[in-house]
Amino acid sequence: MASQDEIDKLLREIAAQDSPQSAPARRKDSGLPSPQRESSSGGRIAYAVAGGVIMGVGGVASGLLLPGLTMISTGAGAAVGAFLIALISGPPRWFSR
Repeated sequence: MASQDEIDKLLREIAAQDSPQSAPARRKDSGLPSPQRESSSGGRIAYAVAGGVIMGVGGVASGLLLPGLTMISTGAGAAVGAFLIALISGPPRWFSR
């Protein structure tokens, strides 16, 4: 077992690491490029159109396979819904790169 002196030494080391005085100052210049703002809505529209087309094709395919659903209404509903959601939410960061 550890002696009381070893336990006290470990507790002092932990306290020194947790204190704000021992934390190194963070540099503001981290070498990473600053995020750029999107100057136009071209990425948002492209993302919304791509999402609408992909979900529309998926809706048409599910309309073909499922009985009781028409493929045109299912595809149109999926395309419009995906387009509106993508238009409101905007593209993710990886799409804009």
